[in-house]
Amino acid sequence: MPGPGSPDPVLRALDGLPTTAADYVQQRFPNDAAWFAHEVAAGRVRGDDGAVVTPATPYEAGASVWFHRPVPDEDAAPITLDVLYEDEWILAVDKPHGLCSTPKGENVRRSVVVAARCQFHNDEISALHRLDRSTGGVLLLCKHAADRGVFHRMFQERTVTKTYWAVARVNDRVGKEPVRVESRIRKIQGVVQAFEEPGDVNAVTDIRLLERFTDDAGQWGCYEIAPLTGRTHQIRVHMNSLGLPLRGDKLYPVPLDDFDVEDPDNPMQLIARSLTFTHPMTGEMITVSSRLSPSAHTARRSGASSELLTH
Repeated sequence: MPGPGSPDPVLRALDGLPTTAADYVQQRFPNDAAWFAHEVAAGRVRGDDGAVVTPATPYEAGASVWFHRPVPDEDAAPITLDVLYEDEWILAVDKPHGLCSTPKGENVRRSVVVAARCQFHNDEISALHRLDRSTGGVLLLCKHAADRGVFHRMFQERTVTKTYWAVARVNDRVGKEPVRVESRIRKIQGVVQAFEEPGDVNAVTDIRLLERFTDDAGQWGCYEIAPLTGRTHQIRVHMNSLGLPLRGDKLYPVPLDDFDVEDPDNPMQLIARSLTFTHPMTGEMITVSSRLSPSAHTARRSGASSELLTH
């Protein structure tokens, strides 16, 4: 919840701050005010510390309230997720290209988290990290709210090794030996692209060319990418900085008019290939690999020749 001086319609309309957290949310979303009041009364709204938000919980600038949004009846076919790994605490799925990791905007049912809750009949399932909507591949989910913290800490402490595959053009800046890209990346809310700017490095990516292949559209490369940090659009920004925008990317280097419309027959060629981590509950080293491949690209079906892309 924003504080004083923030560009927020509720705060601009009031002489002072809202009295309670519920007051703020109901005024911010008046069409859902009655529904939200019912959720608060039922004890289904939580604060940042996990405590139940009541009608009397005071407004606190900068704090958040957490609740499950109602799932609208979207005109979309049911989604069945491909399970790559599962134990009593977590499961890993192959996120399809074009599917949001978490509910966002109109994409509620068309998100991995909601699809998983429906498929596995478990309303506690949550995402431990996120992939861009246009990215496919390994996404790790937590089965139980009580276990989320210990698994989420792996990502906070950067003890998870992530590997991606991507398809882009080829040039002399990236070859078989890894190239490290280091820069400062910034993403402003409401601006669709992230960008590099001067300042301390906050984004580091290792990139190497696995192989070249040729199809009807010319010569391409399949790249192995290891992000060592997790900035928004980091791989897309760093590949673009090398003159190698990803195949099928509608956002970089220049946003297309339909950048927010996914094309299932021509997805952006970025795949979260694998996750490797030490299981915090068992101590076992786990590697989960995606079954997706750049061969899913339309161009591959139109005559690309490559040994790697058929694996």
